[in-house]
Amino acid sequence: MPPLNEPRSLTNPIPMSHLSDVEIASMLSFNEAGWSTRAIGQKLHRSQTVVSRTLRNYEFDSFVGRKPQAKDRRKTSIRGDRLLLRIAKKNSSLPLQDITNISEFPISRFTLSRRLKEVELYSRVKRHKPYVSEKNIQERLDWAILHKGWTPEQWNKVVWSDETIVKLNGSGRHERCIRKKGEAFRKENCVPTFQSGRVSIMVWACFTGEKLGPLIVCESGSVDGEAYSEILFDGLLSFVDDLLEVPNDPTTINVATENSLLFMHDNAPCHKSTDVKEILEETNIPVMKWPPQSPDLNPIENLWPHVKKEFRKRFFGAGYHASQSPECILVCEKLLQEVWQSIGIDLVHSLIASMSDRCDAVIAAGGGLTSY
Repeated sequence: MPPLNEPRSLTNPIPMSHLSDVEIASMLSFNEAGWSTRAIGQKLHRSQTVVSRTLRNYEFDSFVGRKPQAKDRRKTSIRGDRLLLRIAKKNSSLPLQDITNISEFPISRFTLSRRLKEVELYSRVKRHKPYVSEKNIQERLDWAILHKGWTPEQWNKVVWSDETIVKLNGSGRHERCIRKKGEAFRKENCVPTFQSGRVSIMVWACFTGEKLGPLIVCESGSVDGEAYSEILFDGLLSFVDDLLEVPNDPTTINVATENSLLFMHDNAPCHKSTDVKEILEETNIPVMKWPPQSPDLNPIENLWPHVKKEFRKRFFGAGYHASQSPECILVCEKLLQEVWQSIGIDLVHSLIASMSDRCDAVIAAGGGLTSY
């Protein structure tokens, strides 16, 4: 039976770290007093395995402390660090190993990485971001400054819209198998591909801060001025009618009025056609002036990765294979609609709520690129 003064409750052990001399001495003392390894571990927040290993390596009567560990001699001097830093900055596009070769210092890439980390520099792969001209940078900055003070109610009245391409070309992930040598091309060890090639489906969707709009699948697979006009008739106009409809329930807040509704679409060529402008003017739908090259300011852009991931999960999870057949396209349309309608309004609310932060980010970047 363990002593009465042993701890009674389990606690989470400390993550892997070196034991101090005090901890080792405590473990040896508790063990000498008759405590179990489990109780010692609970008391000192260490795992039972660590306690057992310590008791095997040290004796209570002979332990007086460990010898201090010898520190590795630093391979570069202060002057050498400054020179190494200049060489690294000058050749920042190269891998660390190549930089060490250029510097001719007798160090590894790991040492170079540590030297960079000491001054809070890191070697990373460059992000892919669209090129933004100086003129467009200024327009983005002006737009962000103008809309920075908008209230959540104002952002909620905007009808956010966008098109995207959903591609089907394999499951989107690497599939593994366990096989013997020479069995690489057996049917069960291969992922089938099809001569029909990549299947691309163009979709358009919209939403406000309070309501999810429709998702329209474009039959032609691409959008020009004529196709976009049909999208507005089939999608936007009916959605606007729903928004402007007076609710039967007097406790329900009306989402928009004719004076407050604002339609957002970007500066794609198909959005600027004469037919599109006439439709919006005839239906009295005001259009938000949008800065060029600004997908990071459009919250619906952040919904597309979720939609595509969930769609591919359902498509390939059900055992379908990508093809250009009408049956496959119909299945894709059905699944895309299901995925879009499954989006929770809480996610939409969070995206709209980020608009103030998006404006701040653009202002902080001087109109340049942001993380959104």
